[in-house]
Amino acid sequence: MSIVPVYSVAKTYTAIAAVRSLDLESALGRLVPGLPPALADLTLRSLLQHRSGLEDYGGWPEYRAAVEARDDPWPAGAVLERAGVGRPGTFRYSNVGYLLVRRALEEHHGARLFDVLARLVLDPLGIAAAPFDERADWDRCDHPAIDADLRAYHPGWVYPGTFAAEPQEAARGLALVLRGALGADVADALRRSVPVDVPASHPLSPGAGYGLGVMTSGEPATVLGHGGGGPGFALFVASDATGTRWCGEAVAGTDPEEAVVARCVAAVRPGAGATAGRP
Repeated sequence: MSIVPVYSVAKTYTAIAAVRSLDLESALGRLVPGLPPALADLTLRSLLQHRSGLEDYGGWPEYRAAVEARDDPWPAGAVLERAGVGRPGTFRYSNVGYLLVRRALEEHHGARLFDVLARLVLDPLGIAAAPFDERADWDRCDHPAIDADLRAYHPGWVYPGTFAAEPQEAARGLALVLRGALGADVADALRRSVPVDVPASHPLSPGAGYGLGVMTSGEPATVLGHGGGGPGFALFVASDATGTRWCGEAVAGTDPEEAVVARCVAAVRPGAGATAGRP
């Protein structure tokens, strides 16, 4: 399996790092200095669950145009200044929220996000991963679909931060966490989620939810995972709730691939066949 940027799959690892080192009920302003009041009053838990009311930059036409043109990324501060904050409490997927979680982790640990993730999550689990912060980091990836156009894309546009890894390796890491490799309290925290309205045809139905950096299926959750999508690839990683089975897959393309989600979820659901990874 090829090494690719895992894009938003990294949110799961960011959330695990936050669970291991930060007070999730703390107001963000106590961790990140200089934020405007509307952002400073948000809690880490609301950001991790996408329930802060923050909008996402993915719908900004200027953002999409700049990415398509392969421009250099804007300063992260400019994104925070522009992002609106709506009414908290309902699910609203926001990369801006995870940019703030990234800031909190980096401020608290005095290190860049990848080094924080490596120390708190990746290295303890033995998960092979590499930084994906600069254009030169495309050299860390080896998928045959990576061409000159993709190499011109700057990973800095992924404001929450990400890394490069094999999707199956990223899925194995989630499974290890759910098996208790980082403590039963971390595993239990990931299994708790809040319902999210999705169509009945969605692969995570019935009982779709979103918890701390994980999408879930079932009440209580029987499947946990996360998707990722960006220039070049769409992917999904999943594990059953006990960490016994896991599956990760990436497909070349620029649009979200619901079929990838469906295959990974089906592979790890209780009673599934022998298509997923096992210890």
